[in-house]
Amino acid sequence: MKVIPMGDYYVWYCEWCDSRNLTLWTRVESGDVYCGACHLRFSLPGDAHEEESRAISSIL
Repeated sequence: MKVIPMGDYYVWYCEWCDSRNLTLWTRVESGDVYCGACHLRFSLPGDAHEEESRAISSIL
């Protein structure tokens, strides 16, 4: 998912229903965002990398 900053909001497109969403930056910092049309939850790309690094560090 590509997140584009626009003032106090971030613009992103739902990968499931392809609708355009505007989300306040304070909500984006909390980690998960929800589509305004289909209400699906999406994790931000940065969160996925943190989870992977935790998983790798637990193996080593």
